[in-house]
Amino acid sequence: MNLVEAESTGPIEGDAPLVTPPRPLHRRVSVSLLFTLTILIGTVVAIYMRFPTRNTVLMEEARAGHREAAQAWDLVNPTAGELRAWAIGVVGKDPPLPRDGVTGARDLEVLGHRAAMIRLVIDGEPITYLVQFTRVIAPEFSDATDGDLHAIAWRHGSFTCAAVGPKASSAVWSRTVQSMTR
Repeated sequence: MNLVEAESTGPIEGDAPLVTPPRPLHRRVSVSLLFTLTILIGTVVAIYMRFPTRNTVLMEEARAGHREAAQAWDLVNPTAGELRAWAIGVVGKDPPLPRDGVTGARDLEVLGHRAAMIRLVIDGEPITYLVQFTRVIAPEFSDATDGDLHAIAWRHGSFTCAAVGPKASSAVWSRTVQSMTR
């Protein structure tokens, strides 16, 4: 007695059975490899498109803080010692901080971790500086321009730093901020 599948179709009674040769081994492997690579590359691209780099997020936060007219600063015109003590409490041990020209500082949360936002003045221009301890690898340096503002971000040991200021004087203040924090 033969079991017959109701849903299956096959050769009509009296026809010769349709026999197809098996696929060559190399074709099976290459189709499998192509499918696997497509899924892997698609996943990596989707992750990079969906989740921005830490540098980009820090630059955006610094830009938003720079544009805020009235800030509620935790510290106003702090001394170097006050700023260092406050920053250690906010972002951890030995953060790279500007040594002079600081007019205000406050803490905020970026990507689930605390960061220190510091306003300073360099050659009469207000600059917003952001520093955060990071446990992940971030790009060594990046920059972006948004209208009349220029933003930079860089790695300094275990910290990711970002600064925003006027585009017109960016060549001067970006070198000054990076050298102040080293």
